[in-house]
Amino acid sequence: MSISKAKKKLDTVFSQFIRLRGSNDEGYGHCFTCDRLKHWKEVHCGHFMSRSKLSTRWMETNCQFQCAKCNLYGAGEQFIFGSKLDEFHGEGTAEAILIASNQMRKFSVHELEEMYQYYKNRVDEIKESRGMG
Repeated sequence: MSISKAKKKLDTVFSQFIRLRGSNDEGYGHCFTCDRLKHWKEVHCGHFMSRSKLSTRWMETNCQFQCAKCNLYGAGEQFIFGSKLDEFHGEGTAEAILIASNQMRKFSVHELEEMYQYYKNRVDEIKESRGMG
């Protein structure tokens, strides 16, 4: 498998994980930046630091349940996103993610496959615990 295919495969399952993690047993959650109530299938895996930054692309703290309005049309609402990261995870979290995002990181196909399997298992566990089959 190519690196690009492995990234795409991981992106899909990681996005499902972030969106499921941000939702309740009925599948609803609040947008991290605007607090709108949405179903996990209607939202995005919003990134504080762009997904173009590989070192933080699949960092759980960098990614949150985010509505399309904030993620696409609000350019991710980065200032609000950063403020809420600090509020929920401790002062300096956003800065630490910013610093980490600027570190060069390359992943092998094997590493991407391992992360894919980890997040696929997590998604399956959440779905099973919620009776989502």
